[in-house]
Amino acid sequence: MRAIRFEVFGDPSVLELTEVPTPAADENTAVVRVMAASINPSDIKNVGGGMKQTTLPRIPGRDFSGVVEAGPAEWIGAEVWGTGGDAGSIRDGSHAELIAVPVASLRRKPDALSFDQAAAVGSTLSTLDICTRVTSVVISE
Repeated sequence: MRAIRFEVFGDPSVLELTEVPTPAADENTAVVRVMAASINPSDIKNVGGGMKQTTLPRIPGRDFSGVVEAGPAEWIGAEVWGTGGDAGSIRDGSHAELIAVPVASLRRKPDALSFDQAAAVGSTLSTLDICTRVTSVVISE
């Protein structure tokens, strides 16, 4: 499969489009066809070496939406979305045609959101959550 990967830390010029093995599903892991993925400040920080837990070589990317292609039968064909965790740091991330995702973290994409919209929500939603907890602002405000 095609993926964007980095083998050394640096500026975005270290990213390369390359062929990598297709991830495999098992009882704890689903394989999702990535329909959309976003690029967030944490992705740039990660490629630059700012996330100490990152192991190389690595496919970056934390936020995505897509369709489950392999894994538990009840998830096959499901439209899903996801963000964060160890994606892009100690396991390969969403800047690829496919991503291996822990089954426990699978979440169905809301029908009201397109794949592009769903992939863009993760970082924004996390920021909103942090801001509301830190400032005591209520979302209805």
